[in-house]
Parts: sequence; C-alpha cells; structure tokens
Amino acid sequence: MKAGMLVAVRRSARRVHDGQRGQTLAGELVALAILGFAVAIILGTITTATAGVKVKHDRVTGATAGRSQSELIVDASYSPDPTAIPYPSIPPITGYSVDIGVEYWDAATETFITTVQDDGLQRITVTVSRDLDVVFEIESYKVKR
Repeated sequence: MKAGMLVAVRRSARRVHDGQRGQTLAGELVALAILGFAVAIILGTITTATAGVKVKHDRVTGATAGRSQSELIVDASYSPDPTAIPYPSIPPITGYSVDIGVEYWDAATETFITTVQDDGLQRITVTVSRDLDVVFEIESYKVKR
C-alpha cells in the first residue's frame, strides 16, 4: 500500500511540473543583488537625511542661543570692566557652550584691544559651540552713553 501511494505522489508531482520552466540560479542571484543595491541606496539616503537634520538643528539652536545672548547684553547697562562685572548670560543649553568675548576700543591707536580699557566702546563677540565646533558667531558693539 505504501509503494502504491509513493508512485501516485510522483505521478501527480510530475503532472504539475511538466511543461513548466523554473528560474535559474543566476537569475535569482541577479534579482537579489538588485534588491540589495536598492535597499543600500535607501538606507544611505536615510542616513544622509538624518545627518542633515542634525546639522540644521545645531545651526538653528546655535543661532537662537547666540542672538538671545547678544540681545541680553545689548539690553544690559554698559559695564566698563566686564571681567569684574560680567554681562548677564542666558541659561545653559545642554550640549552647547556660549562664550562671550569683549574687546575694548583704544582711542590712541584706533583699534580694538583685549586689555581692559574704558574708552566708551566695546566689541562683543558671542560664540556658540557644540562638541568644540563653532556653530554660530555674532558680533555687536556696546557704547557707553
């Protein structure tokens, strides 16, 4: 009985496959290679887009922080010696550093110098960095009135 069932199964399998042609191994491998290439391109595009969004986010955050810091200094009263009485600063932003640089006008040489001197004009530079890379920098002037 078992031998008869085996012959019947073989005959039905032969009937299903007679006249049909299958795919070759080479054709299947080419199709898989094309599919793999397409997936690699899509993943590369997603990675590039993610990196672009991160850079844009850093620039926008840096610009916002830098402008806010600059406006805060402009609105503050003039300090003849910002090393002794510093200008106000914005609250810290996680992952970013905001540095304030002050240069003093020297009327005798008509240039800005880094030594504290009160000739009534200061050049204020606000620099915003992330991971030691400068993201944004803005310069403004403070006048004694």
